Amino acid sequence: MQTRFPLIGLLFFLFSAKISAQTDSIPPDFTIKGMAIGISAPEMIDQLMVTMPGLGSNAKAMMNEQSIKTYLMPPRKVGERGTLTSYILSACMEFYANYRKNYKVNLSPDFVALNLVKEGKPDIKNGLRFLVTDGTVSADVMPYDSPKIPNTSSASSKFRITNYLQIFKETHREPQKVFEVQKALMRGNPVIVEMNVPRSFEGVSNTRFWSAIGSTAERITLPFMVVGYNLELEAFEILSSWGTEWGSNGYLWIDFDDFGDIAQNGYVLVPTP
Repeated sequence: MQTRFPLIGLLFFLFSAKISAQTDSIPPDFTIKGMAIGISAPEMIDQLMVTMPGLGSNAKAMMNEQSIKTYLMPPRKVGERGTLTSYILSACMEFYANYRKNYKVNLSPDFVALNLVKEGKPDIKNGLRFLVTDGTVSADVMPYDSPKIPNTSSASSKFRITNYLQIFKETHREPQKVFEVQKALMRGNPVIVEMNVPRSFEGVSNTRFWSAIGSTAERITLPFMVVGYNLELEAFEILSSWGTEWGSNGYLWIDFDDFGDIAQNGYVLVPTP
């Protein structure tokens, strides 16, 4: 298995020429008040992607594996009014908001979901844009599965992001998707991914490692969060929004080859300072 996906250093050598050759004229997803939101130009991604102190590094151990799992809040199950997208976005924001802090804040995924539904734009890119322009509130202000947005939310502190980066698209080659996700994780960033999975994927339980071998079921594109990689396993570990009964306590390992095949889009948040 070791020959299919070598160490990150070799991957960088193989793909750096292709990445650097891409144009810097790739337009952002949105421009609001002169600010470009949704960056996909490779050189801008390298400049804007943060490195989390004490996590992402060039240490030898990081060349083999990396995980931000221990810094995350416990896996949650999407509520009746929430969406898989809003739960993944909020979980990712919580990572940055709580990183290396004694006090942990819970953020409201339902505030994001209900606002996007109200605007008629529930897709992931509009969710990311909403986190830049509006942000979400603490779950103390809007508890999980709230039926409506409370009036007090307008005067409440908002948790926002500075921007977001699209590190790969469906059109990228499979090994490049793997490389970009590994690179982001090496710098300590979780990666939000849209994956084209079987409709039965939600029912995966008591399973640590998933394989697409023999799977011919109808597929649907859903959001997940990549929280780590292991080069000995040649796999990524992902988090869902289906609670702890899914996978193995809410997490699942996916082979690099399968990931490259089913991953459609990958995003990294740029947190506020």
